[in-house]
Amino acid sequence: DLLGKVVVPWNVIVKIQSDAPLYFAVTDDRVVFGKVSMRDGRLEIEPKNGDSLEYAKDAIRTMRSEDEQRAFMSRPPAKTPDPFDLWGGSLDAAISATRGNSDTETVNFGVRAARVSPHNKLSFYLMSILSDSAGGSRAPAFANTLRGGYRYEVNVSRRSFSFSFTDFEHDQFQGLSLRLVGGGGMGFNLVKNPKTSFQIFSGGSMNREHFRNGIQRHSREFVLGNDFVRQVNRNVSVTETLFMYPNLSDRGQYRVNLDSSIVTRLNNWLGWQVTVSNRYVSNPAGNNKNNDLLLTTGIRFMHRAETAQNVEARPEFRRR
Repeated sequence: DLLGKVVVPWNVIVKIQSDAPLYFAVTDDRVVFGKVSMRDGRLEIEPKNGDSLEYAKDAIRTMRSEDEQRAFMSRPPAKTPDPFDLWGGSLDAAISATRGNSDTETVNFGVRAARVSPHNKLSFYLMSILSDSAGGSRAPAFANTLRGGYRYEVNVSRRSFSFSFTDFEHDQFQGLSLRLVGGGGMGFNLVKNPKTSFQIFSGGSMNREHFRNGIQRHSREFVLGNDFVRQVNRNVSVTETLFMYPNLSDRGQYRVNLDSSIVTRLNNWLGWQVTVSNRYVSNPAGNNKNNDLLLTTGIRFMHRAETAQNVEARPEFRRR
């Protein structure tokens, strides 16, 4: 009572002891009531009727006494989130320039936004590189790459989800005027906790490509990939997304998309990011190379970059 409210990081707690049973909300959407003991970083909960249950520390979302649980359950019904609630996102920006024997200007730009709820997830992304260069007697040369799209996921069960997506790409280096891909499928959450998320998915897609030299290609594709997110520590996070597209219309051909970022948080709204975006095509049009790699680094402006676990923990948006 003299100290008031004391906040202790969950990862430094090495022992928990309570004379009375407690309520535990765990990551598998269960609420367990029983006495608790802690050993080797794992919690053992002994329900009044039933066998003991063992959980890792990261699997515990909330821990409440009987009085606290009763007060929590007696709160007014959760409000339905508005369409503009639950959004988070980021903005990346970087600029470089040279002067002298060559004059170049390069602008890197990226936007990400996501609306995450306990039931679904809607995300958008857009990234681009715009480059203007000239030197000596050479005429100015312009090159740009633009990649973007959306993805929508719906939770089917605790572990599985369905998804749909649309991606577009313009790549002046490949002579690609537009690549438009739409598809969907099913996925499975192999790991899902506050620090780590790893999911695999597969499905199908349609791919339409239009090149500057007049070539047009339409194909059906199989979709296979994974998403990985890791919160390394309080300030550093790593993300990776891999899509593989074996071509079903032209057997033996395929595409691979790989995007990965490392973000270091400087404060609540500002960070530094390093992003790699790679596109591999086994059958490029004309004499173009198979691979295009974009490497960008710069500042990142962030707004409420929440995970699904954080959203579920907010009482105003908890499930009815």
